Amino acid sequence: MRTSERLRWLKDWMYKELCEGRIMKAPAANMNIGVINTQEPKVFLAWAPARLDQTGQVREESVTSVVPSITIMPNQAYAKYMEEKRFDRYNNVHRPPDMGQHLSVSILFSIYEPGTRLPGFVDSVGDKGKGLDMTLIKEGTEQGLMTLMNWMDDCMEKLLGQKMIPHTDLFVEESTMTYSLYTDQEYVVDRRPIFYGFINVTFGCYAESEVNKKINNLLL
Repeated sequence: MRTSERLRWLKDWMYKELCEGRIMKAPAANMNIGVINTQEPKVFLAWAPARLDQTGQVREESVTSVVPSITIMPNQAYAKYMEEKRFDRYNNVHRPPDMGQHLSVSILFSIYEPGTRLPGFVDSVGDKGKGLDMTLIKEGTEQGLMTLMNWMDDCMEKLLGQKMIPHTDLFVEESTMTYSLYTDQEYVVDRRPIFYGFINVTFGCYAESEVNKKINNLLL
């Protein structure tokens, strides 16, 4: 099975299991904190789309097209993994009892949580032309964290519970699954009001293998 086909089915599975019918907060154009939109999350493969302006810079409002979202990013993995069992190793026997391909992915979750608006926040923009009253908004640090982690927990429960991705040869290698917030040099990266988290998981899959005809000829 081609890697591109596996990724397309994985994307389709994640949309149906984690995004379809789910309504989450989304930023307004130009990241206007006075307006909160809601939309169904999207799933992207490898790269989230970005719109460029005439200078080649990513426009700030392009974030509205990628949050909330899940981005599936393939990592380095074995093209044909061969595992030695402990009995073989301690008895000086070197033979691969299992051969298979791997698909390792990092799954990036991103959500938008600008905080809790108190009564009168939106209307305060017209109060004597001073702009929004920022004392009427509470930063949603914990709220954003809880929303992000709950979404990631949903993903892990689905992967560990179903173990197989439909229409593919992918099966979850449970011991490989890890999760974390977005970190850089062991520090959690602060990108509020957008919150990022990762799930890393490796899937086992079938590596098609044919008999080597040259070896067969030697054995005849």
